[in-house]
Order: sequence, then C-alpha cells, then structure tokens
Amino acid sequence: MLKKSLVAAAAVAMTFGTAGLAVADDVVRVVESSEVTIPVAANGYPGRAVAQAQCPAGETRTGGGAMVVAGNSYADRYAVGASIPIAGEGWWAFATNTDPNNPGKLKAYAICAKVVKNPTLTTP
Repeated sequence: MLKKSLVAAAAVAMTFGTAGLAVADDVVRVVESSEVTIPVAANGYPGRAVAQAQCPAGETRTGGGAMVVAGNSYADRYAVGASIPIAGEGWWAFATNTDPNNPGKLKAYAICAKVVKNPTLTTP
C-alpha cells in the first residue's frame, strides 16, 4: 500500500510541480536521465540507444519509466523496447529507431523516495 501511495504522490508531484505539492519534494521525486539520441537506421538495422536514471544515495526506487520523442518522422518508427528496474535503485530503458533519416530522443525516469524507518514499539 505504501508503494502505491508513493507512486501516486510522485504522479501528483509531476503534474503540479513544486507549486502544488512543495512538501513532496522532500519525500518523493522523479529523477530523469540525460537525453540520449537514438541514431538513424543503417544497413537494414534500427538505431539503438539506452538510458539510465539512478536514485540518489539514501533513496529507494519505487517505480520508473521511459519516453521516446520522435524525430521529424512518423512516431511509429521509434519504440521503447524495454523499460525495467535495475540493481542499485535505478531504471533502465532501451529504444530503437527504424527511420533512416531522422534520429529520435530517449529519456529514462526513476521515481525515488526517502525511506523513513519507524521506531519499534515494545510493550513493558
């Protein structure tokens, strides 16, 4: 349940930014990779690219995703082939481009949260 709540809070933070949910920035955040160019297709093979977003030390990955931006071409020539969590609290994405003339762009996103340890209650 906590994981679903953190993902929902991250979605709200992404929608409204810091003006709508200033407190959430200290608990949940979306970390994005650098924008990676997906090269053009060549010799019958699609262009390929990978991107990785990593949560900062002390934070736990609660989710993630990827986004492909088409070049000056048809969007169906650009595809996310994989978008998966990886070890070390990161998110990894792979994309292809079958257009022989226009490169595309790829970004990976990791939703990261600070984990707060609750004190253990004991009875006397």
